[in-house]
Formats: sequence, C-alpha cells, structure tokens
Amino acid sequence: MSAMKKQKQCVSKEETRIISSTTSTKVSGENSGQIPTDIILDILSRVPAKSIARFRCMSKDWSVTLRRPYFTDLFLKMSSLRPCLLFTFHAEGKWSFFSSPESLLISDQKSSRVAVDYLSHVPIDYPIRACVPVCGLSCTKDEWVLSGKKDARMMLCNPSTGGFTVLPKVKTRRRRILTYLGYDPVEKVYKVLCMTSCEKPFSQKAEQHQVLTFGTGKMNWRMIECSVPHCPRSIDNEICINGVLYYLADGSGSLETSMPMIVCFDIRSEKFKFIVDEAFKDIEHLSTLINYKGKLGILHPNASVFSDERATGFVLWVIDDIENHTWSKNIIMLPSLWWGLVAGTRFHIVGTTGDSEIMFSPSVVSIPFYIFCYNMETNSIRRVEIQGLGPVNGQKIYTYLNHVENVKLLT
Repeated sequence: MSAMKKQKQCVSKEETRIISSTTSTKVSGENSGQIPTDIILDILSRVPAKSIARFRCMSKDWSVTLRRPYFTDLFLKMSSLRPCLLFTFHAEGKWSFFSSPESLLISDQKSSRVAVDYLSHVPIDYPIRACVPVCGLSCTKDEWVLSGKKDARMMLCNPSTGGFTVLPKVKTRRRRILTYLGYDPVEKVYKVLCMTSCEKPFSQKAEQHQVLTFGTGKMNWRMIECSVPHCPRSIDNEICINGVLYYLADGSGSLETSMPMIVCFDIRSEKFKFIVDEAFKDIEHLSTLINYKGKLGILHPNASVFSDERATGFVLWVIDDIENHTWSKNIIMLPSLWWGLVAGTRFHIVGTTGDSEIMFSPSVVSIPFYIFCYNMETNSIRRVEIQGLGPVNGQKIYTYLNHVENVKLLT
C-alpha cells in the first residue's frame, strides 16, 4: 500500500467532510464548481495544521497549492487569532510537543482541568534546551554544552508538524554558546542569533555575534557587530515582539558592579539597542520578559526564590516607549491562598493570558501536573490540572503562551 493511501486512511470524519465539500473545485486551478478557490483556501486556513499535512497527500493539485507561500502566510495569519498553550519536554529519546487552545483556559475560568493534544515529536538522543517559540517555530539551544558532543548542532523545528531542519555548524571553536530565535514580519523570515564566549580562560562576556537567516535560500552564519559588551543571562529569558527580540543581560563589569540591561535586537536590520537605567537595578535573574498587551513587560519576584514563602509578590514593569525610555511600575501582592496551592512547587512565570491573568508553570513534569493562574484584577489564584502529557515524571518541561500553529515546511 502506498504512503499516500495510508495517509488517506488516517483522515478523520471532520476532514472527510471538508474534503467532500470542496472536491467540486480544483484547489489550484479555475473554478469548476460553485466554490471559488479563495474561499476554499480560507476554509483550509482554519483547520488544524495536522489536517493540512494530510490534505497535502490527497492529490498533486492539493500538494502544490498547500505548499505555496501564499497559503502558508494565510494559515499563519488565521492561526495567530487562535493562540495555543504549548508544552514541550525531552524524554525517551524524543523532543515532544503538546498543546491546548488558550481560549479554553481563558473562557472558562472556573475549570479545574484542561486536556492537551499531542502534536508531534522530534527524535533526539540527548537533553535539550529550547528557545521561546516564535510564529510557530522553535529552536534548540546550547547543544554543545548539554550533549558534550563536538559535532552536535542546533535544529529548527515546527511543533505543529514535527518537521525539522538541522542548522549549519556555528563558526567558532568555542563551546559556550547562547542562541535566540526571532521573526521579521516584514520580510517574513526567521533568524537565529548566536553568541559565543571563551571557556578557557572563562569569560561571561559575549565576544562573537552571528546571525543565520532561514527562508531565503542556503543557510549560513554571518558575523555581525555589537558595540556594547554584555553578558546575556543564560536562563530562558527572551521574547520577540513585532520583529524585535528582547533579552536580559548584564554589563561587562564585575558581578557586583554590572548594571542589568534590556537588549533590543531588531531582526530586520540586525542592529542592537540597549536600555540601561537605574530603575532596573533590582531586576534579578529570576525576572521574566513577557508580552503585556502588545508591549514589553518585565515580571520579577521580591525574593530570590519565587517558591520561597518570603516571596510575597512581584513587580511588573511595562515599557510604554522604548525609544524615549518611558515605563510604568506596578507592585502586585500575592493572596494568602497562594502558599496553600503551590505547596513549595518550584515554578517559573510563563506570561499573561488575556488582560489580567499571569500564568505560572512548574519547571519539571509531575503527576498530576498543575499550572497556576493569578488574576491581577480580582487578586485571586486558580490551579488548573493539565491532562494528557503522558506517563512521564521528573522531566524538565517548557511551557509557553501565545504559540501559533504553522504549516511551513522545513525540509
């Protein structure tokens, strides 16, 4: 039996209904029925990414049309209107992805459980760290350090489809590297920013800066200039908003004298900008960058360990104007119910859902597995059980908000 026939047998009843309603029209050609091609593409842009992967196997016309940049861009645009909560971890030789619509978490705030769907997995035989996903794609980071393999390379992955591509080897002999993923919405390309530093003698300062562009032909690393010496904070602390990648860093001075800074890397121009201000001197390594209503936000606790009972709340900074350095500061105090719910769980800040809730997630998988949502308007906490992650326990888990499905092919 051919691979195409096998793929057709996997089509669900709902997918069969969609196919049946559109077979009177050739997807890639003129209208031979009653449904215009642009209407069909609009319908297909609203189905899950897994369905598109199957539809591409239905015929040559469907395969060609559903691989075109126009449809890929249309699907990404529609998918951005229905963001997902994404969970990913490495276990049993694979990098697995699970998701659930954010609307389920936001619309029913009385729900105590949410089920996730299995998306895909990528085979990889050593533990990985992951960049924060951007426009549906994710990237591994720091493979040389984690795997201990000199030939290990980073990979770019599409969680929605399981497709991946191995990136070229970084142009350096240094083993200490740090990478971030960004997206330029104007040119519609993804870029990976890589920084390296000396291991012997040990140096925290990033001394080499390289960029790789994906989506414009052959991939290769290019050296770029950075005029301000800085040390990016190695924890998972970055975010890309409207074509600008932000991450936290420390100046090049000693640990006692260096001032925290916000690094702004414009994906399109590949230029760096830096926000350094006395107001941010208390920002700790546990601080998290978030997308707060389309603006850059910084959340940091008022204790060195957030799960420590000394942490009675946190500070929310919102950057109103990057160019003019204007921002607002909000003090948020946790309700007493907090400690009864978290019970000493070590967790991290994920981000904000809607306009008022801040989400927290444990750093490792447990059974049962809970996330926590704090409502800033009502000063209330709710615990939500995440079901469907499988029989794993103790694995480091990454949780992300605002993930969007993408049907972009990586191979």
